[in-house]
Amino acid sequence: MRLVTVEDLKDGDILANDVLLEDYTVVLGKGTVIKEPYIEKLREMNIFTVYIEDEPALGGAKEEKSAPAPKKKDEPKPAPASSRTQATASAPSKAQASSPAASQNKKAPENKPKPRIEMQAVTILRDDVEKQVSDKVKDILELHVYQRTETLKQIAETAKNIISDILEEDEVVEKVYDVKERSADIYEHSVQVCTIATLIALKLGLSEREVYDIGVASLMHDLGLRYLVVRYEDQDINLLPTKDQEEYKKHSIYGYTAIKGEDWLSENAKNIVLNHHERKDGSGYPLGTDLVSRMVQIVGVCDEFDELICGIGKARVRVHEAINLIRNYSGIWYDDDIVEAFLQLIAVYPVGSKVKTNQGEVGIVMRQNFHFPERPILRIIEDKYGQVMRTEKFVDLIKDTTVVIQTVIK
Repeated sequence: MRLVTVEDLKDGDILANDVLLEDYTVVLGKGTVIKEPYIEKLREMNIFTVYIEDEPALGGAKEEKSAPAPKKKDEPKPAPASSRTQATASAPSKAQASSPAASQNKKAPENKPKPRIEMQAVTILRDDVEKQVSDKVKDILELHVYQRTETLKQIAETAKNIISDILEEDEVVEKVYDVKERSADIYEHSVQVCTIATLIALKLGLSEREVYDIGVASLMHDLGLRYLVVRYEDQDINLLPTKDQEEYKKHSIYGYTAIKGEDWLSENAKNIVLNHHERKDGSGYPLGTDLVSRMVQIVGVCDEFDELICGIGKARVRVHEAINLIRNYSGIWYDDDIVEAFLQLIAVYPVGSKVKTNQGEVGIVMRQNFHFPERPILRIIEDKYGQVMRTEKFVDLIKDTTVVIQTVIK
């Protein structure tokens, strides 16, 4: 599938994902065949981007690596799942490049139109793989909570698979990743914390064992939430009655109690489960200690960020707002270099975000610039007078340093 702007939709396109409003109401379901009235309705509802199915390659042409095809039933092993790039642009094959026609093209006038920039999202795990892993984590953790089975150890194998997929990608810690806002699902949350924390641990040069412990503990860090009767989805726990606040803050103790006797888990992993809400300044919980290990801080910063964007124990905010909060507490809640590694990995404005620049223009984020999480490439859709652009205009914020993003438009 690929992410496109509503302006690029055409009759016959097929939706690859549900189209949702901010409150997660489904506007159009997955599999819907697009018609012109639907496009007009999406515009009216201020929906700017959607996922559509890839068009079949002509003549059986092989797809580019940057847009991996779905796994076929007879394939023994899935393609690497890490750092998936969802893109639509294609390049000529080697045979085409060496053909006489290609040679003639090289001599074409230099004033020919520039190729348009396609929308391109870079994710740590491919969407379908992320869902499979989230479902697996859900099955394991729910069985443990309700049936007290021995299956919890399977979480270790899941963590190994995630880490292996991430390590298969070239220059994995040099990229800028698009992390999307979503609903408060603790299993998706656990997988997201695991993937980002693994990237930070790799970027900071932690040992193989430490990376593994962080991955395993991340998948189980919110196990204790399964024991709560307090509602925590899209709720700022600090606004709840005192009794409910105290109960919520026990979830890390409940989780630790559940796994403290497991001999296949290291003490470092158990410590992460217990202390992932502790902070360097002693303002965290459940113990309020200021003795917070580096491994705990790595998981803690990822947990804080993802809770904010999916609404677990917090009112949900946009990605750029969550990043600003993390930045504000650098050196206070978490070590400076841990926060810096986090900031280098996560896109401030995910692909598909609608933003307004200091020039008064409105644009859609089309893709990220590696090493520059705050300076993406934009497609301008409205000029400074609020008029819809009749011609395509792209602004690369790395090349045009006079332009900055001022606000994100909901």
